[in-house]
Amino acid sequence: MIAIITGSSLCLVLLLSLFAILYYCMRKSKKHPHPLTNPLEEQFLGISHGDLCKATDGFSSTNLIGIGSYGSVYKASLDRIGKMVAVKVLNLERRGASKSFITECKALRNVRHRNLLKVLTVCSSVDSRGDDFKALVF
Repeated sequence: MIAIITGSSLCLVLLLSLFAILYYCMRKSKKHPHPLTNPLEEQFLGISHGDLCKATDGFSSTNLIGIGSYGSVYKASLDRIGKMVAVKVLNLERRGASKSFITECKALRNVRHRNLLKVLTVCSSVDSRGDDFKALVF
């Protein structure tokens, strides 16, 4: 009788342990889902300075939304998808702007909130004058 009770208890403990491990694994995989490729996002991967220049009418003041401490934000119409986006162009002449760009990319990569715009892509290239160019596209 003692052997049956001990064996049953051991099986119950093992079964509960297995369920706890499965629950932990499922919960962990929900926190870090595997990235799914979205055809819309794949279109943004190859955006260049020329594309952004064309979309903002040469970074025209009529498309200027606002100016911040490290750069300016423009509205842009991307013809490839027929959508309006916001483009934050960093002023790299300002001290710390390049570091701010990297920090902002790292921070916004992991942030998800209904009141924040999702970063669609970034552009880090050279402009038509040969100067460094960095922008975030929302």
